[in-house]
Amino acid sequence: MNQSREQILEYVLHVLEELRSDCDCAVPIGPESHLVRDLSFESLDLVVLGTSIQEHYQTQIPFAEFLAEIGQRAQRDASVTELVIFVHRQLAQKAAESQPARITQ
Repeated sequence: MNQSREQILEYVLHVLEELRSDCDCAVPIGPESHLVRDLSFESLDLVVLGTSIQEHYQTQIPFAEFLAEIGQRAQRDASVTELVIFVHRQLAQKAAESQPARITQ
């Protein structure tokens, strides 16, 4: 599945709005929103978000790597844009791996 960053962003923003529907947050969600600081996401919310993305794209995405990288930062948080870039990179890598090898002469 070849998805542009814009398509991934649109889907991620939709999922974030759904996940946040249970809270009383009035802060708008956008590409520069931070998952923890701005959206008050906790670890379980991040797991649900990751699962939703994997189900939507019907592929395993190593969110543990993304979360581990966030955990190494002084400010343990990531923006929506960073998440979209990570997902886009993973989907592109999966697509490249599924392409048959080309024989060159």
